[in-house]
Amino acid sequence: MIPVYKKYSLLALFFFLGVTQLIWFWMAPENFKSVWKNNLLVAHIIKQHNLIEEKSKILTISYYYPGLSYFAHFIIGDERPDKGRIGGSFHTYYQMAVDLMPNIDAAHFLLGFCEYYMGNPDEARLQFEKSVDLNPYYFWSYYNLGVIYFKQGDFLQSAVILNKTFTLKNEITLGILHQDPFYQQIWHYLDDPGQILESDLSEGKNDAALLLADCFVKAGARPQALQIIQHVGQGSIRHKEIWDRLKKIAVSRQSITDDIDRLIQEQIPVRLF
Repeated sequence: MIPVYKKYSLLALFFFLGVTQLIWFWMAPENFKSVWKNNLLVAHIIKQHNLIEEKSKILTISYYYPGLSYFAHFIIGDERPDKGRIGGSFHTYYQMAVDLMPNIDAAHFLLGFCEYYMGNPDEARLQFEKSVDLNPYYFWSYYNLGVIYFKQGDFLQSAVILNKTFTLKNEITLGILHQDPFYQQIWHYLDDPGQILESDLSEGKNDAALLLADCFVKAGARPQALQIIQHVGQGSIRHKEIWDRLKKIAVSRQSITDDIDRLIQEQIPVRLF
């Protein structure tokens, strides 16, 4: 039996430690307090009581958790990625996530996005490739790889990768987006995430088909290009001018002009989702 004076001493100690922790928490930097309030990744890991090591890692990187509402603006088209901003806390956050948890495909994907808009397309490509290796069912990893190869002039490799996107099921990509806490951290700022994610995926599939058709025309595979144009581009409102001009070129066996390539480069970017 514990003596009364020792019992009350222990209670006093626990009370003191609890009060000290609360005081420290509320005096901590605002961005650290926001970890516990807003960081869905932390909430997800904390639920997994057996993942002690992962908890310590995620709490480490979460000290650097940036305000990801900025990323949500890219999705709805309010803003364009800014090299200076992305190269700061966003890049630090995802680089640390990759260093501590190298087997999480979403961390590589989001680091790749940062690297691309920091002006490092080769490093971005490596991160997207790692994302594909870890999760070969996620559409946006293939899409961004195909876009980068296209922009770098490697149309054969772009076509090989983009062709794989047609075998990927929409419901799997949407399921990954809904369930992965790294992606949840971004889309939970959207007003209607379900509708937006589904609509953006449809746009991405359309853009991947357009790039693939362009690659086929460049390679002289015009029947394949026309098949895609008739199946996807026919009646498409998105990029209608490019689809129509590409169809004329494929039928007439002309070469693709620089102005069409410029339009594609401008209108089909590397995307978050």
